Amino acid sequence: MKLSLNWIQDFIDLSDLSLEDILHKVNASICETEEAVPYLPHLKTIIPVKILTLDPHPQADKLQVAKVTDGSKEIQIVTGAKNVAVGDIVPLATPGTLLGDKLIEKSLLRSVESSGMLCSQKEISIGEDDSGVFVLDSSFPLGKPFSEILQTEDTIIDIDNKSITHRPDLWSHFGFARELASQFGKKLKFNPLLDESWDSKIFTTIQSSHTIKQNENVHGYYVSSIHGVNVNKSSWIFQSRLQRCGLKSISNVVDVSNYLLLECGQPTHFFDLDKLPGAEFEASFANDKESFPLLDDTSPSLESSVLLIRSGGQAVAIAGVMGGKDSSVTNTTKNLVLESAVFKREDVRKSIRKSGIRSDSAIRYEKGLDSSTCLPIIRRAVQLLRENGNPDCTADLPFGFDHNQTKQIIIDTNVEFIQKKLGKSISEESIVEILTRLNFNVEQLGKAELKVKVPWFRHNYDVTIQEDLVEEVGRTIGYASIETKSLELALETPLKNAIRSLERKCKSIFSLRFAYNEVFNYSFASLEDASFEEEFTEENIVRLLNEMPAEHSVLRTSMYPSILRNAKANQDRYDSFGIFEVGRTYDNRSKDKDGLPLENRYLSFLKMDEGRLQNEDTKRLQEGFLILREQLTQLFHQLGIKELEWKIATRKHFHPNACLLAYTKDQEIAEFGILHNREVDRFDLRKRVVLGKIHITTLESILSSMKESAKFIPPSQFPQGQLDISLVLDQKSSTYDYAKSLQAAGIEELDKVWVHDTFSGGNLDEGKVSVTYRVSLLPYEKTFTQERLKEISDRMIAIANDMGYSLR
Repeated sequence: MKLSLNWIQDFIDLSDLSLEDILHKVNASICETEEAVPYLPHLKTIIPVKILTLDPHPQADKLQVAKVTDGSKEIQIVTGAKNVAVGDIVPLATPGTLLGDKLIEKSLLRSVESSGMLCSQKEISIGEDDSGVFVLDSSFPLGKPFSEILQTEDTIIDIDNKSITHRPDLWSHFGFARELASQFGKKLKFNPLLDESWDSKIFTTIQSSHTIKQNENVHGYYVSSIHGVNVNKSSWIFQSRLQRCGLKSISNVVDVSNYLLLECGQPTHFFDLDKLPGAEFEASFANDKESFPLLDDTSPSLESSVLLIRSGGQAVAIAGVMGGKDSSVTNTTKNLVLESAVFKREDVRKSIRKSGIRSDSAIRYEKGLDSSTCLPIIRRAVQLLRENGNPDCTADLPFGFDHNQTKQIIIDTNVEFIQKKLGKSISEESIVEILTRLNFNVEQLGKAELKVKVPWFRHNYDVTIQEDLVEEVGRTIGYASIETKSLELALETPLKNAIRSLERKCKSIFSLRFAYNEVFNYSFASLEDASFEEEFTEENIVRLLNEMPAEHSVLRTSMYPSILRNAKANQDRYDSFGIFEVGRTYDNRSKDKDGLPLENRYLSFLKMDEGRLQNEDTKRLQEGFLILREQLTQLFHQLGIKELEWKIATRKHFHPNACLLAYTKDQEIAEFGILHNREVDRFDLRKRVVLGKIHITTLESILSSMKESAKFIPPSQFPQGQLDISLVLDQKSSTYDYAKSLQAAGIEELDKVWVHDTFSGGNLDEGKVSVTYRVSLLPYEKTFTQERLKEISDRMIAIANDMGYSLR
């Protein structure tokens, strides 16, 4: 947003302050500025001159040699303009003038000296006409700089809009002047919203003939009929001020509306009274696909959430965004209806989004304006109309309503709260003085208690709680004045979170040792997902009140659906991969100590094999299954679970006879298996999947109850040994039983036992499978001898025979 420092000084005297002082205060206590630059500095070296003679150039047919005077001396200029004549007064850019990137210098044009350049409106940036030299009227004094004649001595301050998004009162010159007056402790010398001196001259005693249908769609709405208007060009002061702030001049009526927007921050709109379809105004929402021509020559198809202004039932404007073309002001307009309203910011934001139109008015409305300005702005509008080429226009008494007329925000606070939040000792008198300067009404209740009434231009969404008052005091005294202090707190050993530690250990093992990748998912699920592992009824599911799409309507009861969707998304990108997720499920069948649904923590994991389903290699699938079992066994051993038992089980989401459960101390701590074909089809998977989960909550409870201290076992100094044994088992037998029996046999050198290989078919009977166990041996007392290895081998065979297994 661009602000004119000259314009601001209409309302406050800043003559005793330097530009540096003003900018420092603005940046330190109000908002951020992008830059502050002089306005049209080149006009200081451009002067009006009168053409005395015009002669053809001796060496160029398209050029003329002009003799001009600045009132004191004659100057020779070579020009190519064809629209000038002797006696015309025109602008001359003297040598040294910088017009854009072009430096005007004394030069020779085809051997004829030229001491400057005659300029068009566009070349000197005071208009858009570049068809020829700008011919001035006789009121322009010769030789006087244009900057003095047009009063362009000004500085334009460019404000960073993001820093005042929460401050709708600062989106105008008067609002900014009011803030500067508060910060510098100055008085306003003019308030455009309170000037009633013109009322008897501009308002008739007749009530406006237009009526308004009241509803809750707007905060405030007023209209006034204005008569005797002559639409023409605006005066220079209006054109110049609009141009300085980046707006183009349109006409002396429309410019008043834009001028008010920049001066007071209150949008208004002029309708041509004679073009309106009816006498009653109403704010109502659009019909679906409704459209009408707008001022920008578009006719967008509108949705039902867009708020419209209707006259006689017909749409004449998108409320707060843009007016309609059919009722717009043109050169033939004689009578007006002025609309002054404040719309709900939520409705304006929807209209911006749905229509794709973001006007200057809409930008202010979406911040949240207060309706207190609706009525005073009508007086100011008529006053400006009379100043801008319509001295005889009159206006009927405004008619309308203000739903927020009695609104007020009162905040109770105390000095101690403000001091504590600021981290600075500041007296009650200083706090009261600062808030009073900022237009707050402060009542001191004694014992450092304060009752603060927020000014009307700050109580919409801006200052509503105690912390907002702290900010007001802080920014006024300057945050740089608050001493930086180190935090004072005791260094205490943090409480150990056992379940978090367990989660980190498991994640570390899965990622670093097993080479799995961690994934993250939301805890939301669909109703179908909620019954993935077991059937849940409606009352046992935690449903979201602010329900999102159907697939995110409840809290999940299983970790599996989320991780399966991750697998689906990655199955075509990688030949094989492993992923895991640490998260929670929510069970409304049981409650925690606070009466909330029970939360269970799990680590779910998934391994996707290389093979496609249609070319499934059963042997490779079995090997992968056994490797995963061995990895989980190692994980539990590393966590401190020494007594571990694997049991074959049946779960509806796993393939029959392809599910294992891990138990310790008679409690289930993990499960994994091959995904059931039914779920493979449902999730559109094209590769075989093994998945499972570790019960983090149960596991942590077991580990906490064990309370075993860590023991250090020094590494063996003797060579390691290894034995293999191949046994014939029934295909339905658990391969874990023999490994468990070996571990319980008391062989002191035994380190680990695992399934190394499996084989079926060949010369084996139907229903039989050959399982090769590999036994790792680690002596701590002495090196192995052949005799000791034979003893261990015989013991392994004896255990197999006792269990009814035969050697292969």
